[in-house]
Amino acid sequence: MNKFFAIIIFLTLVTFTTSFPLSGFTQCTGTFPNEVTSFSFSPNPIIAGQNVTYTISVDNTVTVQHGATFNITTYKQQQVIFNVVSDYCKNLIEGGYECPLEPGNYTFVFSDYMMTTPYDPKNTTIEFDSRTEIANPGDPKTILTCIERKYSVYYP
Repeated sequence: MNKFFAIIIFLTLVTFTTSFPLSGFTQCTGTFPNEVTSFSFSPNPIIAGQNVTYTISVDNTVTVQHGATFNITTYKQQQVIFNVVSDYCKNLIEGGYECPLEPGNYTFVFSDYMMTTPYDPKNTTIEFDSRTEIANPGDPKTILTCIERKYSVYYP
């Protein structure tokens, strides 16, 4: 009986420990060579019309090549709201980092402005689903990293 409770406590701690560093994000289903080991952002929830600071740690086992893409797809109620595909190496270089990104452990900190539109709701928090992929160029592209999460945006 004590072994049963010890196993339950161990599994609970492992589950908590492995999910906490990603702040609610999870690895996508599948196998990807480069693992996001921690992810956080502030403020949480994100506030429209303000900067958001992201901190991401990655364990690369495969080189991120020039021409790699950064693809973010955001959904609301299972409908695609937007999909942004950008040049990942260009983003890294503009942020003061180097690319290609050789195997190793990296931590990136960057900020981005959460834009607003005249059509945004007022005094409302909306929950979204997000899927982020980084892929090396090629035909087909090789997905290196993939994470998913629900997140909220407050519209003042």
